[in-house]
Amino acid sequence: MAPRNLPSPIESREQAAEYLGFVASERIKVGDKVFEIPNPSMLDDEQQNRLDALELEAESWDRHDDVLNEDGTVKFRGTVKEPFRKDGVLVENYKIQQARAILGDDFEAFIAAGGRSSDINLIWVKMNRKLSDRAADDSKSAAGDSEVAAVPGEAES
Repeated sequence: MAPRNLPSPIESREQAAEYLGFVASERIKVGDKVFEIPNPSMLDDEQQNRLDALELEAESWDRHDDVLNEDGTVKFRGTVKEPFRKDGVLVENYKIQQARAILGDDFEAFIAAGGRSSDINLIWVKMNRKLSDRAADDSKSAAGDSEVAAVPGEAES
């Protein structure tokens, strides 16, 4: 007998996100179109590959000098110069490239409808903030309040 009532992959992802305490995606309306912005933890394979390629490319961008220890070893790696550039030549802003990686073929329609690349970044910041706030409020989480209280009715030593 075939199993019944098994969730679809989309339903499974949404259930997992709810169980883990974060939003699977957020839908926003830009002009007459609706765009789905996935949680950074729930990108599809194509989105993840495009974002990984961007991260790899960004490693080659120009940086400020590293901060060195007295013995010459690197204490802190220099930050990426802004505006972003490679070999002294301006490159497209990271947030724009990130939005393009997330939206893929829908990027141009998103921009044409009045969306901004920073909208996606703001949604991701909001998603991450909700998750970190939830973790901070969860006493079972490593980030949660670590205060230990006596169990009522138990003998204290």
